[in-house]
Amino acid sequence: MILGIDASQANRAERSGTEWYAFHLIDEFKKLLRGRADVRVRLYFRDQPRADLIDNLPKNFEIKILKWPFPYFWGQVRLSWEMIVNPPDVLFCPAHTISIFHPKKTFTTLHDIGFADNPELYDKLSLWYHRFSAWLAVRTAYHIFTISEFSRQRIMEFYNCPMSKISITYLGIDQKYPPARPESIAANYGLGEKKYILFVGRLESKKNILGMVKGFEAARVDCDLVLAGRKIRTDDVDEYLRSRPELRDKVRFLGYVKEADKHELLRDAAIFLFVTFYEGFGLPILEAQASGTPVVTSNTTSNPEIAGKGAILVDPKNIGEIAAAINRLLTNKELGKRKIELGYENIKRFSWEKTARETLWTLLK
Repeated sequence: MILGIDASQANRAERSGTEWYAFHLIDEFKKLLRGRADVRVRLYFRDQPRADLIDNLPKNFEIKILKWPFPYFWGQVRLSWEMIVNPPDVLFCPAHTISIFHPKKTFTTLHDIGFADNPELYDKLSLWYHRFSAWLAVRTAYHIFTISEFSRQRIMEFYNCPMSKISITYLGIDQKYPPARPESIAANYGLGEKKYILFVGRLESKKNILGMVKGFEAARVDCDLVLAGRKIRTDDVDEYLRSRPELRDKVRFLGYVKEADKHELLRDAAIFLFVTFYEGFGLPILEAQASGTPVVTSNTTSNPEIAGKGAILVDPKNIGEIAAAINRLLTNKELGKRKIELGYENIKRFSWEKTARETLWTLLK
């Protein structure tokens, strides 16, 4: 059998949720399929593969770089041509962008349908792209993976898709992070010795960045709010901070941070604040729990399912609830300690090895 995998998402220099999902699955597949003479794996790239992705590549894995001169539609057009002239037996696309022409046994992962539930949070081009890609995936894919029960229910309801066509494969988490470095990483980012509350993720409307800023302001605490992640759409936050110079000095934007730095920032944070409007899974919740940091997150979408009992849940639209949760954790040390313990218990449910095994079993059966 030849298993083809779209590795373009995993090959990005700056990875967030979907990209890390693709990366970790390929990394685990290398271990699970090493020495399997009955399975050959073909990894499709649009650019030169990154070293960390193809490190220690088994002999039954091959690399195919599919050149494409345009910035868009590599997956729909260039990958389609490859599927016509040299198709694998099975194709797996870890994001829901599948080639227009593809093998009968094409599998894809539709992480969530936030674009359908909250279309106002997307620009017109992104909205059209997500709608078309998801429609094509649900309509033509042989089978669909998704990453939470919440997402499966929404896909079933919105697309009238039978449950038998959708498998849930939770994302994973490293159970042991690298040991802490002797120097404080916070100092390297100019955070000094002051306590800080941390958010990690893309800075965009559906992440409720403005709501978290307002909740932090209402809490009136002696610490900073640190926002780590790529800025996508933050006009509302920037405008709000311009009118509040005292608050502006306490809200720090770090941009995208390297993976090792992210774990250090999580470990040193007083609270991990992740009160987002919409999540198909919410991997940063688990990353914070694995780092031993108490979590405040939303009581909506998949966040309660993923956080378990290891977080304080609040209404993301209620500024008072966000502020109260921050104050409770900063003033009640026993509550924080209990949430950390429950977080450590919660992450035992998740591993990339388990995610990869369940995915591979479905792909190869």
